[in-house]
Amino acid sequence: MVPRDPAGPTRRGMSSAPAAAKDGAQAYIGVDVGGTHTDVSVVYGDRVERGKALTTYDDFSRGVLEAVEVAAARFELELPELLARTRLFINGTTVVTNTITTLRGSRVGVLVTGGFKDTFRFAGGPRLTEPDDHLQKNVPDLVSRKAIAEIDERIDWSGAVLARIDPEEVKAKVRHLVEDVGIDALAICFLSSFVNGEHELAAEAAVKEIYPDLFVTPSHRVFPVAGETRRWTTAVLNSFVQDKAEVYLTSLNDKLREAGLKGGLAFFQGLGGGISLNKARQYPLALLGSGPAGGAIGSNDLAKRMGHTRVLLGDMGGTSFDTGIISDNEIHIEKNLQLGPFQTGVNLVDVVSVGAGGGSIAWVGERGVPQVGPQSAGSTPGPACLDRGGTEPTVTDAMVTMGFIDPERYLAGRVQLKPEKAGEALDAVLGERFGWSTEESAAAVHDLVVVNMANAVREVSVGKGHDPREFLFLAYGGTLPLFASQIAERLNISTIVIPSNSSVFCAMGVLASDYVLRTDQGVGWDLSRPEGVDRVNQIAEEMVASAHAEMTAEGFSDADIEIQRSADFRFQGQEYELPIPMPDRPLTAEDAPRLADEFLKLYERTYGEGTAWKGVPATLVNYSVTVIGRHERPQMGTTASANGATEVAPREQREIFLPSERRKEQVPIYDGAAVTPGIHISGPAIVDEGDTTIYVPPGVTAERDEYMNYVLTR
Repeated sequence: MVPRDPAGPTRRGMSSAPAAAKDGAQAYIGVDVGGTHTDVSVVYGDRVERGKALTTYDDFSRGVLEAVEVAAARFELELPELLARTRLFINGTTVVTNTITTLRGSRVGVLVTGGFKDTFRFAGGPRLTEPDDHLQKNVPDLVSRKAIAEIDERIDWSGAVLARIDPEEVKAKVRHLVEDVGIDALAICFLSSFVNGEHELAAEAAVKEIYPDLFVTPSHRVFPVAGETRRWTTAVLNSFVQDKAEVYLTSLNDKLREAGLKGGLAFFQGLGGGISLNKARQYPLALLGSGPAGGAIGSNDLAKRMGHTRVLLGDMGGTSFDTGIISDNEIHIEKNLQLGPFQTGVNLVDVVSVGAGGGSIAWVGERGVPQVGPQSAGSTPGPACLDRGGTEPTVTDAMVTMGFIDPERYLAGRVQLKPEKAGEALDAVLGERFGWSTEESAAAVHDLVVVNMANAVREVSVGKGHDPREFLFLAYGGTLPLFASQIAERLNISTIVIPSNSSVFCAMGVLASDYVLRTDQGVGWDLSRPEGVDRVNQIAEEMVASAHAEMTAEGFSDADIEIQRSADFRFQGQEYELPIPMPDRPLTAEDAPRLADEFLKLYERTYGEGTAWKGVPATLVNYSVTVIGRHERPQMGTTASANGATEVAPREQREIFLPSERRKEQVPIYDGAAVTPGIHISGPAIVDEGDTTIYVPPGVTAERDEYMNYVLTR
C-alpha cells in the first residue's frame, strides 16, 4: 500500500536503537490543538517523546510548530531535522469546534427550493428540555434571512423532476447574494436532493461559472438522507466553518512544508480516522470533535494492549472534560449529532463534554451559588496565575494556590506561574463574598469541578445502564491526573490508569488511527414489502463502489481497504433510528423478515422488554458504508521491565492544602523520571511529570506498570 501525498504511509518496522533511528528510521507526529494547550506526540525509532505549548489563537500553526520544536529538542534535533525525517504528520484541531461554539464563521448564503425559505427559522420547533415555555429559545440564525434566495425548482419524493431548474435564475440570485448581501460561502438546499441531486449539482455548476472560487456545499453531498432540517443545517455548517478551517489548513500546510516536512500531512476527524488535506478542505465539518475522538481511539488501543475490554475514559485539558465508554473494545459512533441547538447529520465518536478544564472559570450565580465553568479563560488571557491579563479565578489557579502545581516547574519550567495572582483572583470572587480563606476558596473550586466531572462519567455509564465499578477508568489530559482519584472515589471505581503520555494522550491517539470515510444514503425500504430489496441493493453497491474508488484515489491498495456496511431501522411513524450491521453481500427478499426480527429484538434490548411496536412494519431508513484505509502504524511504545526496586526517594517535601481534609500537610513530591515499573507510592503524594501532575490521595497506592502507565488502586 502506497498512499499518495498528502496522506503518506506509515511503516510498522521500527529500529531498536537510537543511532539507527537517526540514520534510517522515520518519525510519526500526532498533534492535538486544544483550547489552552497544543499537544504533540512523536514516535521516532524506539522512542516516544512529547511536546506541549500554549495554543496561539492568532495563528494556530505557530503553537503547533512550537510544540513540535519542544519534542524535537528531546531527540536532540532541530525542528527542520525532525520534520525532514517525518513519514506522517496527523493533526487534530479545535478550529471547527470553536467556530461553531462561538458562532463566528463565514457569512453563508443559501439557495433553497421556492416556498421553503423559513425552514431554517422553524428548525423543527423548540427542542430544549426546559418545561417553562418562556425560557424556550429558537435556534440561532446561522444564515441571515436576507441571505436566503428561493429558486423555482422542484423534485418530488421519488426523484422525479416536477419543475426544472433555470441556471440563469441561479446566477442572478447568487450575484445578488455575493455583491449586495456580501456572502462569502454558499449552501444549496433543495427538496428531495437526497434522492436526486441533479438540481443541486446544476446550481453548483452555474455558480462556479461566475464565481469559481466561492465555496459551495450542495446538501446531498454532505448528508444524502431524508429530513430537510438535518440535511440543510449540515450543509450550512460545512460552509459556515469553511473560512476559519481553510485559513488553518493552508497556514499549517505551508508552514510545515517551509519548515522541512517531507512526508504526508493528514487531518483527524471526529469520526475517529484520518483524511487528506484535500478532503478536509472539501468537508471541513468532518474535523469537528477531533481531539476527543483521538483520545477514544488511543484509549481503545491501549486497553487492547493491556487486556481490558471495558473502559471509562476521561480527558481533562484546559477547556473541557470529555468522557465516554468503551464496551467490548467497541467505540460507539453517535449518528445525526445534536450539536447544541442544531440538528445535524454529523457522525462523531460518542463523547460527552462538560466545561470543566484547567482554565474553567469559577463564578457566583445570580442566586449566590458558586459555580465552575463552562466559561474558560483558555490560553488567552488564561488563568490569573499566568499573569497574561486574566483576572478571573480558574481551576488551575485553585490547584496552584493549594500547592498541587509547582509554579516554578509548570510545563517543565518553561512557564513561570505567579501564585499571588491566583490568590488575588480567588479572594476577589469567592473569599470576600463567603468569608473563606484563600485555600478554602481553592478547595471549593476543586470540589465543584470534581462533582461536575463525576456527574458526566455517571451520565455515560449509569445513565446508559452500565455499572462503573465494572470498568477501568482511563484518565488522561494535562489536568485530569490531579482529579482522577477523586472522581473514581465518587463512583466506587477501584482502578485508575493514567497513561505514561497522559498530557498529550489525544495526540498519541491520532497515531493509532486509520483513514476513514463514511457515507449515509436514504433508502426507505418497508420490510413488509420484500420486493423492494432490488432498489436497496442498487443503492448499496453504488455506495460501496464509490467509497472504494475514493480510498483508491487516496493511494490505498485493494488489500488495505476494508468496507463496513450498516443500516438504520425504525418502526413506521417514528422519528429516530437504531443501527444494525449489514452483511457484506447483496440482500435478498428472504432477509426482510430476518432483519425485521433482529430490529425488534434490538429495540427491546435498547428500550426495555415490551416496548417494540409489534404489528407495525419496520423500515430500513438509511444505508451506511464506512470505508477504512488500513495503513501500517508505528508501535505505540514498548514495554519496560522492573529493576527490582519497590521504593524511590522523593525529590522534595512540599506543603499541600488537602481538599478532602481541609488542612495543610507536608507531602512527598516524586520526580516521574525516577518512578520505574514495580515502584509503589502511597498517598498522599504527588508525582511531577513535567507537563502534568499526578495526585495520589490518602488511602490510594500508585504503581507504574510495564507500559509505564501509572496504575492507582484504593
